[in-house]
Amino acid sequence: MDYPERLSGCVVSTDFFAALGAGAALGRMFQPGEDQPGRNQVVVLKHGLWVRRFGADPNIVGKTLTLKAKTFIVIGVAPPDFNFPFNDVEMWSPIVFDAQAKLERRKHYLQVVGMLKPGVGVAQAHADIDAISQRAKLLFPETNARTEHLVINMNKDFARAARRAVPMLMGMVGFVLLIACANVANMLLSRAVNRQKEIAVRLALGASRLRLVRQLMTESLLLALAGGGLGLLLSVWGVKQFRASVPEDFTRFVPGIDHLGVNQTTLLFTLLVSVVTVAFFGLLPALQASKPNLNESLKEGAKVASFAGSRRRLRGALVVAEIAIALVLLIGAGLMLRSFVAMANEEIGFDPRNALGFQIGLSEEKYAGEKQRLFFDQLLNRLRTLPGVAAAGAIHQLPMTGTSRADFTIVGAPPAEKGKELVTNFRIVTPGYFGAIGMPLKRGRDFNAQDNEKAAGVAIVDEAFARRHFPNREAIGRRITLVDKPDKPLEIVGVVGDVKNKLDEIAEPYIYIAYAQFISYGMGVVVRTTAEPTAIIPAVRGEVMALDPALPISGLKTVEQIVYERSTPKRILTAMMGVFAVFALLMAGAGLYAVMAYAVSRRTHEIGVRLALGARPRDIMRMITRQGMKLTGAGLAFGLVGAFALTRVMSTILFGVSAVDPLTFILISLLFIGVALLACWIPARRAMQVDPMIALRCE
Repeated sequence: MDYPERLSGCVVSTDFFAALGAGAALGRMFQPGEDQPGRNQVVVLKHGLWVRRFGADPNIVGKTLTLKAKTFIVIGVAPPDFNFPFNDVEMWSPIVFDAQAKLERRKHYLQVVGMLKPGVGVAQAHADIDAISQRAKLLFPETNARTEHLVINMNKDFARAARRAVPMLMGMVGFVLLIACANVANMLLSRAVNRQKEIAVRLALGASRLRLVRQLMTESLLLALAGGGLGLLLSVWGVKQFRASVPEDFTRFVPGIDHLGVNQTTLLFTLLVSVVTVAFFGLLPALQASKPNLNESLKEGAKVASFAGSRRRLRGALVVAEIAIALVLLIGAGLMLRSFVAMANEEIGFDPRNALGFQIGLSEEKYAGEKQRLFFDQLLNRLRTLPGVAAAGAIHQLPMTGTSRADFTIVGAPPAEKGKELVTNFRIVTPGYFGAIGMPLKRGRDFNAQDNEKAAGVAIVDEAFARRHFPNREAIGRRITLVDKPDKPLEIVGVVGDVKNKLDEIAEPYIYIAYAQFISYGMGVVVRTTAEPTAIIPAVRGEVMALDPALPISGLKTVEQIVYERSTPKRILTAMMGVFAVFALLMAGAGLYAVMAYAVSRRTHEIGVRLALGARPRDIMRMITRQGMKLTGAGLAFGLVGAFALTRVMSTILFGVSAVDPLTFILISLLFIGVALLACWIPARRAMQVDPMIALRCE
């Protein structure tokens, strides 16, 4: 069945597209005068909507659309990449101010965009706007005393959420790269030692040192390009997984997600990183390998190198650096994991299980006045009679999808000072909403059918509101007045539990207003079921269409899914940090294992002598393990210092856990010690099994 569709749109000034430098891909943009009543029923379509809904019809210009019971003429199609202000905006129409709206100074809800003149910076523009704002505060203190006007770079403004996490993720990527480079350098050092006799022969036969370095660097370059190619393939898969992990409804908050992918820039960056890594970390092993002691290296049966001297110290330093960096990453990931668990276990104030939510927006013309209340009364009554439905109610903004704020006064309290007026969050709800969403009524009563437009004004507040504004007193029975509705005081008749609008924030004060007394054109409906809520979706759609076949509904999903989507940013960030930390742990463990295994291989003769002279296998185990744990201990010491310093920058994104949480630091350190013991135990076990006769015969 082809259901009516609800589209997201914006009302803008007629010079909106001109200010952003956006021309029409088809047709035209707005013209002066189309922001006047009677001339404003024109619309510009988003390119994606034009392709998806209208099949890229080249004759779309001039056709009409029915939007909120009004007829709009399509005048143009926006460019393919134009997504302002959000990714989900699919059309734009002119904003209209009637005579009354032009005199209303209390509502500050519009965003102003513009292009700066050549040579004018953001700081200068901000100073000019701030001067205007200060004059407005003096001229209109009742409406502008608390209003601030800021000039912000648009790129920074719309990417500010990503900017909190991207530097941290880039730092983690850099750390993982350093660990990989240290492993590469260690491997090349060990490989060069094993080839000392070959290199000595080449030098003795006349090969120049430059030619040997060039040969070793070429071999390393081929290795790096192979690794870079494999990493590129993994990145293609990783980007697809990241894109799939972002809920479709959440993509509106991710700038540039439509262009997310591996492109030419990514290819060039991967090539550059691979080449630079080899050039920087492969050069030192190549230089060291190209200057062997010819007399010692060419002796028949001579040991080419021992695990001592400068090479030993360099390999040890690289391992210590790997361990320190990996520990910082692991502690950061551990803090994020603990923060995410704390957020997931935090009480949100309602029960999302077995609840279905969706949004309905009524046309102001078709559902004027009493018709709005009648529609939702009929819809909720029909929904409550459906099989498997336990309760139904409506609220003008579904949980965790946003909130509204209003100035208010407390009846009988001293008036607030200018600029310090009381403000709170508010939501408009119908009777039965609290039961449908699973919010507990702590004291007093719920709204009922008698709380209509003819009755005295009533309100319900949450415990946070009662604690803040009525400390040590009972809130029920007190009266408040919304500044926008001064003629209708609201008596507090009930107190409900606190509810969160964001998972990682403390619950804020709320007041709830009866829908019949403050009608809203758009409402979110919540239906609580006794079984799986998705099973009643067809029935819910059917009840809406029975009342109005042309009325679209949107956001039809379980409340659990809404809550899950709100956790998306922290969930993705935690997962990515966890992946990087695991890679770091594995590479650091592999690096330590490689160094210890190489040490054992170079000390085979020494171990054989020790065993022949009566050393016990556990003595060999202790010797090898002690050597590895010294490196581990040094790495942990440096890593803990680094973690204490660097994790403090994470404090702004952590919830319910300190940036220097002792438990996380201790557990991660113990985990690393366990991995290090395993990395040392495997080579040590091999050393214990050395046959003294075979080891001595090799010499």
